[in-house]
Amino acid sequence: MTDPARTIDITPAEKSEAQSIALILPGDARAIKVLDYGTREAANAFFLKCREARKRIAAVFDPHIDRAKEAKKKADEVRAGLVAEKDAAESPIREAEAIVNREILRFDTEDKKRRDEELRIATEKQRKENEEAALRAAAEAEKAGDHEEADAILQEAEKTPTFVPAPPPPPKLTGSTEVVTWNYQVLDPKLLLVAASQGKVAFSIKDAAGTTGAVHVSIEVGKLLTAQKEFFSLPGIKIWSEKSRRGTGR
Repeated sequence: MTDPARTIDITPAEKSEAQSIALILPGDARAIKVLDYGTREAANAFFLKCREARKRIAAVFDPHIDRAKEAKKKADEVRAGLVAEKDAAESPIREAEAIVNREILRFDTEDKKRRDEELRIATEKQRKENEEAALRAAAEAEKAGDHEEADAILQEAEKTPTFVPAPPPPPKLTGSTEVVTWNYQVLDPKLLLVAASQGKVAFSIKDAAGTTGAVHVSIEVGKLLTAQKEFFSLPGIKIWSEKSRRGTGR
């Protein structure tokens, strides 16, 4: 099989020949002075000589450039085919990952609700116990005739927040972690453009190709959303988050 690199490379002799064609031209050009019609004609003849030199250089390089383009085209086609085959081969894996990911997220959501409810019940129970203890202590103070102490106990109980230690966090899964991805949708482009003009989000302007006078405005919503997450706010933009899992090792 022919090595594509060897068919594309230009030999040192070819490069030297191509370079020598052009090296003397700048010096010759500096010596040309257009003073009349005759020297003007001579300058044009030199210009045509330069054009001819271009053709000679093109004759050296263009075949190699064309072969390089063809080799790249074939390589790109091979790569595209391999990417498509890899994508198809991984499709069942992605489906399986999505299924188990949804199941883990479902459990984690229900588990958080359960843990939050347990904490709420424990906090309410502790609050009642603290309240009853304060009432007993105030009653003892009243019984002893210390009305000020009784009032102080009740006032302190009202001000003191109820604290219950949170349950230990769930065990971490080995080799994977939960990630949150933030997405956005442009609902009103005009409002977004106004926000960009007011400096609320970075943007760039690039002339479009052609002669229509159109421009492309690129507004960096994604970067701002990634940085601000749930605190992000721009007019004309809808945001939402999605949870998934990803591997943490190879």
